[in-house]
Amino acid sequence: RRRGHVPSQDENPFDEGDKSVYLYVGKDAKPGFQYKMEDILSKQELYGAPVVVETFENTDDEAIRAVVWAKDAGVVMFPPFYSYPGFGAAASRDLRNFVRHGFKKSGTLLFVGGGLEIKVLNDVFGFQIHPSYVKGPYYKDERYAREGSPFEPLPSMIPEAGNVFGMRMSTLPPGARSFYDSFGVSVACCVRVGLGRVCFLA
Repeated sequence: RRRGHVPSQDENPFDEGDKSVYLYVGKDAKPGFQYKMEDILSKQELYGAPVVVETFENTDDEAIRAVVWAKDAGVVMFPPFYSYPGFGAAASRDLRNFVRHGFKKSGTLLFVGGGLEIKVLNDVFGFQIHPSYVKGPYYKDERYAREGSPFEPLPSMIPEAGNVFGMRMSTLPPGARSFYDSFGVSVACCVRVGLGRVCFLA
């Protein structure tokens, strides 16, 4: 950044430089998810550049702070959990601040899973989202998965894979956007928090 330069409303120092996806692969994560996601992500782009995946193995205060304070942290991703990860007060606060201070290229927190992951989101962010089983298929919401969005090339309908627990849409915070849903339950959505976003994939 230029010396003496004051960022405008369209700039954010957290957005500078290349960004990576930080993927949790600790003892609470279901095995095999790391390799599957790294394979999928390696074929994608993040803000016009090939995705770089960094991994971390702990959810204690020190580990979470090291991740969310990393200059290249664009997306922090948690897979389905075997058991409750037990974020401490400092880790939870750092995750909230990471999202709130986000912008166009940073501040995205993504949870993949079901009821347990929704409970984690509720505990960390103070949401009151209700998990609910919903039978597939699930339909793309064209209001938000519109032309030019990352969801544009995806199919208009996706089948159920196993017992899927999504988020009851009537309990989502104001401003939430559902990208795939069925009968009032979202299986892919994002909630705006500050300048960033918290996302969930069932």
